[in-house]
Amino acid sequence: MAVTSRFDLIGKVALITGSSRGIGESMALDFSAAGAEVIVTGRKLQAAEAVVDKVRQSGGQATAYAYDATLQGEPEALAENIRRDLGRLDILVNNAAILRPHTVEKLSYEEFEEIFTVNTRAAVFLSKACFPLLKESEAAAVVNIAAAGAHRPLGGIGAYCASKAAIINFTNTLAREWAPTGIRVNALTPGSVATDMILPTDPERREKFEKDMAGQNLMNRLADPIEIAQAVRFLVSPAASFITGQTLVADGGYLA
Repeated sequence: MAVTSRFDLIGKVALITGSSRGIGESMALDFSAAGAEVIVTGRKLQAAEAVVDKVRQSGGQATAYAYDATLQGEPEALAENIRRDLGRLDILVNNAAILRPHTVEKLSYEEFEEIFTVNTRAAVFLSKACFPLLKESEAAAVVNIAAAGAHRPLGGIGAYCASKAAIINFTNTLAREWAPTGIRVNALTPGSVATDMILPTDPERREKFEKDMAGQNLMNRLADPIEIAQAVRFLVSPAASFITGQTLVADGGYLA
């Protein structure tokens, strides 16, 4: 196998949750460019279909599903739809997440439950629901998207940081349990990324926010979503065939 082909995803079917925008959208486009057939999900089907259109315009293959990570039964329904429509699954990226900035004294039960439901519970039960499909693959891989706050908690987003720390712990557990089946399980910690999830809508506040966040890492800039997408592609590609139970950090040196 040629060196470059070790990073290809030709013939793979990849499910990326939360892929109707941001990092997830970049993953969908990057994975497709590498040869994968991509499954795009989002709460709004129309948004997911818009990404599918971009993939197809670039000559790739993609399917869209509406998927609400807050609802019980959605992981099982999504896995059933994938088996019915595509018949296989080789790659799962648990990327869907929400951020509710609040200090602990302002945190409500409802917000706490929502954060852990979307960021943690959904990844656990979607992985479980997709396990029968993944174990049928010759070289399946799972990547759970963590966060720098899982390693270095930040004031104001404590529940979010805790939910992502739980994801890293779950990643290690799943890697141990699924290793006998040949499924690799890793996590990816991105640094500050220029996406709508973290950026203020006000132009002046956004400019200041970007400058402040960029100054916190060694590279003195925010990441482009494609830089995170390519790091995830490495983890699910044949190039990472001996890597499991690990957390790859792509943060520009923030945690250094």
